[in-house]
Amino acid sequence: MKFQTATYSTLFCCMLLCQGLRSQSNAVLDTLNNRIQLMTQLSQAGNDEQAEVEAEWFRDFLKRHKIPTTPRALTLISGIYDANNDDRSATRMLSEAEIDARRDPNPVTKAALLSALVKECGRWELPELALTCQQLLGVAQDSIFARSRRNETLAIRRSLDSLTNLRAQEVTEQARFVRLERDRAYMLGAVLFLCFLALIFANIKNTDRWRKRVAKKEVELDVLRSNMRQTAIETSSMGMSDSTQVETIKPPDPYALYTGEKPEQVALVIEPNRQIVLYLKSLLADRFQIETAATPNEGLQMANSLLPDLIICDAILNGKTGIDVARQIKLSDRTNHIPVVLLSDHHGNEGKLDALRAGADVWFTRPILDDEFDASIQRLLDGRKRKHELFARILHLYFTENRVQIDDPFLAKSVQMVEQNLSNPDYTAEDIARKLQMTKQHFFKKLKVLTGKEPVQLIREMRLEKSKVLLEKRAGTPQAIAEMVGFS
Repeated sequence: MKFQTATYSTLFCCMLLCQGLRSQSNAVLDTLNNRIQLMTQLSQAGNDEQAEVEAEWFRDFLKRHKIPTTPRALTLISGIYDANNDDRSATRMLSEAEIDARRDPNPVTKAALLSALVKECGRWELPELALTCQQLLGVAQDSIFARSRRNETLAIRRSLDSLTNLRAQEVTEQARFVRLERDRAYMLGAVLFLCFLALIFANIKNTDRWRKRVAKKEVELDVLRSNMRQTAIETSSMGMSDSTQVETIKPPDPYALYTGEKPEQVALVIEPNRQIVLYLKSLLADRFQIETAATPNEGLQMANSLLPDLIICDAILNGKTGIDVARQIKLSDRTNHIPVVLLSDHHGNEGKLDALRAGADVWFTRPILDDEFDASIQRLLDGRKRKHELFARILHLYFTENRVQIDDPFLAKSVQMVEQNLSNPDYTAEDIARKLQMTKQHFFKKLKVLTGKEPVQLIREMRLEKSKVLLEKRAGTPQAIAEMVGFS
C-alpha cells in the first residue's frame, strides 16, 4: 500500500514538472517574438542605437536559455549592426550563429540558418566564414536530399509490401474456388442442360403412362359397378319378397390402386357423358376423391348431402340445363361456398355470359386443355388458402380498435355468436349449429372450408385473442380475465 502511494506521488510530481516546463517554454517563445517585433519597429523608426541595445539583450537572452539563433533574428540583428557600423558585434554574432548551426541536429533548420549566414557573411565581407558556412550548407542539403530519398524508398517499399499482401490474398481467395476453362465450362453447362431436358422428357412420359393406367382402371371399375348394379336389378326382379334384403356388395375403393394416402378433398362431377367423366377423373384423381352424377336432380342431391370441395357441372344436362343447377347451388345457403366449374359449348363472350348467369367461379369451353384446367383448379385452391389467411388476420384484429368487417353472413353470424358466449365455458359448436338451423356435420364442413379452422379451434382462438386484449388493457387479474373469456 505504501509503495502504491509513493508511485502515485511520483507520477503526480512528474506531471506537474512537465506542465511547468511546457508553460516555461511557451513564455520564452512569447518573449522572443515580442523582442523581435520591438527590434523591427525600432529599426523601421530609425532608432538604431536603441535597436542595438535591444539586439544585445536579445543575444544575451538566447545564451542564457541556450536557444539557437533563427534566420529571421540573424538577418534583423545584422541589419541593425550595419546601420550602427558595428563590425565587431556583427562578426561575433555571425561566429556564434555558425556554432549554433553546427550544433543543430535538424538538417532543415540547419540549412535555413546556414543560408542566412552565407548571405550575411557576404554583406560583412567575411569570405572564410562564408566558405565554411557554404560547406556546412552543402552537407546539410545532402542530408535533406538523402532523408527525402530514404522516405521515398520507404514509401515505395510499403506500397510494394501492400501489393504483395493483396496479391497473396487474391491467390488465397482464388484457391478456394474451382477454376474451369471457358470451353470446358460451356461443355459442362451443355451436358447439364441435356440431362435436365432428359429428366423432363422422362417425367412427362412417365406421367402419361400412369395417367393412361389410371384411366384404364377407372373404366374397369365403372364396368364392374355397372355389372353389379345390373346383377342386383335382375336378382330383385326374380320374385324376391319385400322383406328379403339384398346384400349389396361394396365395390373396391378406386384409390386402393394408388400408393399413398387417400385425398381428403371431394370433387363432384355432374356430367352425363361417360367419356368426359373419365377424362376429368384422370385430371383430378391426384387431388380429389371423385363422385359423379349423371342427372340434375342427382347432382343437386349429392351436392347437398356430400358438401364437396369442388363441383364441375356441364352446361347441358338431361331435362334441366347445367346453368340452372349451378345457379341453385350458388343460391343455397348450404352449398353457396362451394366453387363451381362450368363446362360450356360456347366460346368467347357467350361462354363468359353462361358462367355469369350460373354464378360459376370458372368456365371452360370443350375440349378441355390439361394445363389450363390444372392451372385454374390450382388457382381456386390457392384462393381458398388466401381466404383462410385473410380470416386469420381479421380474427387477430377482431377485438381491437382496428376491427375489420366480415363480409360473409355465415361467418359473421358464427363469430358473433361465439363472441356473445365467450364467458360460457360449456358453449360448443353444436350450440352454434343449432342456432343456425344446420346439422353438426354441415356446420363443421362449411366452417372448415371457409376459414380452415374447426369450430373448437375457432372458439379457442377467439378466447385467446379476447384475453390478450384484456391483458394488454389491464382489465383485471389473469384469473378474472380467464373466467371472463370462458376458461374454467
